[in-house]
Amino acid sequence: MSNSIYFLRHAETKIDLSIPVREWSLTADGINLTQMLSRESVFENIKGIVHSSERKAQQTAEIFAKELSIPTYEIPELDELRRNHQGKLSQDEYRSCVRETLTKWDTNTSLWESANDALNRFKEGVRRINIMYHNNDVLAVSHGMVLILYFSSLRNLENIAYERWSQLAFLSWGLVRDGKVLIDII
Repeated sequence: MSNSIYFLRHAETKIDLSIPVREWSLTADGINLTQMLSRESVFENIKGIVHSSERKAQQTAEIFAKELSIPTYEIPELDELRRNHQGKLSQDEYRSCVRETLTKWDTNTSLWESANDALNRFKEGVRRINIMYHNNDVLAVSHGMVLILYFSSLRNLENIAYERWSQLAFLSWGLVRDGKVLIDII
């Protein structure tokens, strides 16, 4: 038997174009909804909590950690797909880049990390989780695009990854055990 990993997308964030996206914080609603979710019975047996190195994932994880009295650990491989474009993108430009990234997995769109590179990095993070814990329920807080890449890959739904991403809400979660999706994140 192996770990049951509950993958959770971080809570809603405050958009602040004056700072890098990775430094964005949670909104008040995001904090409140995370507190409510952390009390759900489905998470009561969590024995470990890991999160990406991005602030919004760390804040989401810390709310669960406080409720469950469990320490958190940072795993940078769970970070969002790296986006190194210059300047600010409009909403339409951003969605266009996401569409291209999630439909052309080998392509680096506008200096973004390719989907395949992000997925391989994320899988390394999952491997690290499975080394850190043994036969436990683990909560892993991460980000929309990489979670969609991972779940789409496990379910052989790579060809509709963009459509799946379009449906993903903040605080969506899914369950994976032994590389099999038991509860889809969508």
